[in-house]
Amino acid sequence: MKILSVTLTVHDLAESVKFYRDILNMPVDENAEHAVVHAGSSRLVLIPGERFDGVHHLALGIVPSEFELAHAWLSARVSILVNDGSEIIIGPPGWNSRSLYFLGPEDIILEFIARDSDAEAKPATGESPRILSISEIGIGVPDVPASVKTLSDKLTIYPFFEHGDAFAPLGDHDGLLIVVRQERIWFPTKTLRPARGSLAVRIESSTANAQIDLTSAISITTA
Repeated sequence: MKILSVTLTVHDLAESVKFYRDILNMPVDENAEHAVVHAGSSRLVLIPGERFDGVHHLALGIVPSEFELAHAWLSARVSILVNDGSEIIIGPPGWNSRSLYFLGPEDIILEFIARDSDAEAKPATGESPRILSISEIGIGVPDVPASVKTLSDKLTIYPFFEHGDAFAPLGDHDGLLIVVRQERIWFPTKTLRPARGSLAVRIESSTANAQIDLTSAISITTA
């Protein structure tokens, strides 16, 4: 499963564009109505909208051989979040990954994740690390098991390793939907909860040309 695009609303489009373009050195196309951030093979579409409760979570896949470069490069630009005294966070069993978490515009929780499955990916030729794609998108829902069943039954997207009533990753190493209960606090923060704002995700999966609405504000579309 690959995440082709993620569309979300931001209160201050100009500030968001400035962060992705000037801090993370990501290519951005913008006009008065929206901006498109190029994240490797994926696209992050930012649309101006009203403020909402909670924050989004987005993970950007990077080349594993560039993890140390990414750590040093990112440290010079943002404050990296710490868990148990470490900025480097090892993924759960089976994930075979290392991550760096940091806050972006409007407190979106961003993550650089290096997966062993991408070991053959070629590194960047410049000073900044190469972003491969949007690797994960966080989705807050009222009922996690019900959402898991809907995604499995209608879009043939299945849980990735262990899952429960409050947290369920669905997909595979190429792309994950991180479905969590709306009241759950986002790791590795102590206070930030999932966004209640608009979120649209377009994915590549075995079930093409389908769309489901997990809530009135959250839609998943397949290509």
